[in-house]
Amino acid sequence: MDYGVYANVCGGVYYKQGKYDEALLQYQKGLEISIRTHGHVHPDVALTKHIIGLALKDMGKKEEAKDMFTQAAAARRTIFGADHALTIKSERLAAE
Repeated sequence: MDYGVYANVCGGVYYKQGKYDEALLQYQKGLEISIRTHGHVHPDVALTKHIIGLALKDMGKKEEAKDMFTQAAAARRTIFGADHALTIKSERLAAE
């Protein structure tokens, strides 16, 4: 089992409940685990950074969210290419 993904699922439960601080803690745990397991350039790492960006955006932390979207976009660009829908999605949110 990938415990990084498990932490993201737990974070998603908190997020749906509107408990953004708890969700963010779980997402950050998931990110740490995924980076240790896969390195910085991996789809799970990019996804987690994107999800953290969404949580930060909803918390009103615009600059922190932008940074996470930028990091997610960079990883996705390397993994999937510049024209991939996921790359474009992260880049669009980073530009907001």
